[in-house]
Amino acid sequence: MKYRYFPAAVLAAGLLFYTLFSGFAAQAADKKVELTQKQTETRQEYEAAQSTLAALQAQQAQTESEIQSLNGQAAELAGQIEAVTAAVQQAQTELDARLSDAEAARAARDAKQAEYEARLAVCKEQLRAMQRLDGGGALWLLTQAKSLYQLLTFDTVLRQMSAKNSAVLAGLDAEAAALEQARAEAEDAARRAEAARAELEGQQTALHTAQSQLEAALLDANSTLTAQQAAAQAQTTVTDAAKKAYEEATAALDAYVRAQSRRYTTAELRLTSLDFRCPLDSYGRITTQFGEADPWGIPHRGTDFAAPGGTPIYAIADGIVSAARAMNSYGNCVQVSHGTADDGCRYDSLYAHMSSIAVAEGTAVRRGDLLGYVGNTGNVYGTGGGYHLHLELRVNGSRTDPLGYVPSR
Repeated sequence: MKYRYFPAAVLAAGLLFYTLFSGFAAQAADKKVELTQKQTETRQEYEAAQSTLAALQAQQAQTESEIQSLNGQAAELAGQIEAVTAAVQQAQTELDARLSDAEAARAARDAKQAEYEARLAVCKEQLRAMQRLDGGGALWLLTQAKSLYQLLTFDTVLRQMSAKNSAVLAGLDAEAAALEQARAEAEDAARRAEAARAELEGQQTALHTAQSQLEAALLDANSTLTAQQAAAQAQTTVTDAAKKAYEEATAALDAYVRAQSRRYTTAELRLTSLDFRCPLDSYGRITTQFGEADPWGIPHRGTDFAAPGGTPIYAIADGIVSAARAMNSYGNCVQVSHGTADDGCRYDSLYAHMSSIAVAEGTAVRRGDLLGYVGNTGNVYGTGGGYHLHLELRVNGSRTDPLGYVPSR
C-alpha cells in the first residue's frame, strides 16, 4: 500500500484555513444565538407591557362605563326631582285651595247659624209679646173678635205667622246643616291635600339624598378615571418603547435571514419556473391573510394555513435550504432560497411554526420535497392549539403576499 505525503506548507495552509473557517462559523453561530436571545427578551418585555396596558385600558373602559351609567342615573333622578317638585307645588296649591274652601264653608255656616239664631229670637219675642197681651195672649185676641169673620181672620193670621216662622226656621236649619256638611268635606279634602303634600315632600327629600350620593359617586369615578388615564398614558409610553425594541430585534433577525439568503443565492442558483405549488396537500382554512393586523397591531408578514399538527410541509419550488432552525417568534423554521428567476427577481420562501424540521441548512431541495411538519412552536394564537403553517414569500428581500404567487390548493 502506498501512502501519499503532503508538504508541510500545504498541511499548514490547510490547518490555517480550517482554523479560520471554524472561527468564522463559530462567530456566525454566536451571532445567531445573540440575535435570537435579544428578540426573545424584547418580545417578552413587549408582551408584558402590552398585557399591562390592556389591563389598564380595560379598567379605564369599565370606569368610563360606570360614569356613563351614573350620568344616566343622575339625569333620570333629576327628571324625577323636577316632576316631584312640580307635584309638591301643585299639592301646595291644592292644599291652599281646600283650606280656603274650608274657611269659606266655616264662615258661611257661622253666618247662617247667626241668621237662624236671630230669626229664632224674633219668633220667641213674638210669642212672648202675644203672651203679654192682657195676660191672654192669642186666646184673648181671639175672644175680642166682634164677628165670625174677625174670629176666622185672627185665627188665620196667627196660624200663618206660626207656619211662616216654622218654615223659616226649618229652612235656616237645613241650610246650616248643608253648610256644616260642606265645611266637613272641605276640611277632609284639606287634610288629604296636606297628607299628599307631606308624602311628596318626603319623596323629594329622598331624591335629593340620592342625588347627593350620585354626585359623590360621580366625583369619585371621575377621579379614578383621571388616575387610570394617567397610568394608561404612562404605560403606553412603556409599551411603545418595548414595541420599538422588539421591532428592532425582529429587524436584526430579519437581517440575518436576508444575509442567509444572500449567502446561498449565487449566480448559479436559478429559478427556472414561477410555477409554485401549495406547501400543503391539505389544510382546514386560511386563518390570517397577508397584511392583516396581528394581536399587537402589526401587519401580518405572511399567510397562515390552519392544519392538524404533523401535516407534511413541502417546498413550493426548487432551491437551497438557507436556514433551518428555531428562530424565536417563528419557532422551528425553514427558509428556502430559490434563486433568481427569468424576471430578474430573487425569491425566498419561509415556513414557520413547524413541530419538527426534516432538512438541514445547505441542502438542495426540489419542488414538492418534504421540509418538515405543521406545529405550533414560536408565537402562535388561536384555537385548536394554534397549529398552522405560517408561509412567507420574499421577492428581492421584501415580503409580499404569498397568494399572489402560490396557489391556495
